[in-house]
Amino acid sequence: MALKSLGVACVSLVLAAGLAPLAVGQQSSIGPVSREARTRQAESLGRMMKTISVEYNQIPLESVMKNLVDVTGAPMDISWRDDRNPNGLDKEALINFKAENQTALSILERALGQAQVDGTLGGNSWQLTEEGTIEVGTKEYLNRTRRLEIYDISDLLLVVRDYSDVPQFDLNASLQAASSGGGGGGGQSPFSGGNQNQNNQQGQSEQERADEVIRLITELIESDQWTANGGNAANIRYYKQQLLVTAPDYVHRQLAGYPFVPVANMRVERGPDGKRIVTFEPKRGSGVVQTDAVPSKAASDLPVDASTK
Repeated sequence: MALKSLGVACVSLVLAAGLAPLAVGQQSSIGPVSREARTRQAESLGRMMKTISVEYNQIPLESVMKNLVDVTGAPMDISWRDDRNPNGLDKEALINFKAENQTALSILERALGQAQVDGTLGGNSWQLTEEGTIEVGTKEYLNRTRRLEIYDISDLLLVVRDYSDVPQFDLNASLQAASSGGGGGGGQSPFSGGNQNQNNQQGQSEQERADEVIRLITELIESDQWTANGGNAANIRYYKQQLLVTAPDYVHRQLAGYPFVPVANMRVERGPDGKRIVTFEPKRGSGVVQTDAVPSKAASDLPVDASTK
């Protein structure tokens, strides 16, 4: 059954099941992201697959973010802390690490980890919008946008029976019966032993297996964001071998990833024999970023190797 066709019916079901209401400022959308939106997202994420080397020595986060935008050209929407947005990122948070031949995305995540402030709900992260923009901020800020996705888990609920006590086939007895003129249907069966009632094996019900899947998800993926664990960002329901998940994009990507390959991370070539070869590993550029004595507000002063542009 197509997932799209279940959208409206499943939304009604979720609401009837008691979906947590949206907090003030939160937005919720229904159904999968469109193909056009996925194309824009693939282009943006592809830019963040650029491989660079950096060395940040007590550099303000604002300068680091400006540097990544300049090097990659990726569209970013960064939520900074101010009087109107107390849950934003601290521009003055100092970043201190060295990375060689890493993707810009890995460097972004490492910088956000260092900029973590005690007391911030859930920490910092990033996510993609339908316009292809990379939203960067605290998870509390990113939680304002959620969407409903439907995940088929029928393969996870399938139980493969273990038939260990099976009947034995006696080939010799069968051959002897055939050579003595048997075979008229009244002879002894060549099968012996075995438990004929194994189809009645007892085990977990389908609902219990689904509950176990939900438990694993809510414990291993952003555990403090699920309503079942006291959070207010993500909600999960089970219905007819499918999970109905309402959550921000940064949660959905940990559940199923993105259904595309970042554009900049794919190269199509023809081999010597004329066969089509698709390569997904990004090219390794030098891209060394020098960051010594960079003023707090002077992100544009960060010299960048021309090979990274």
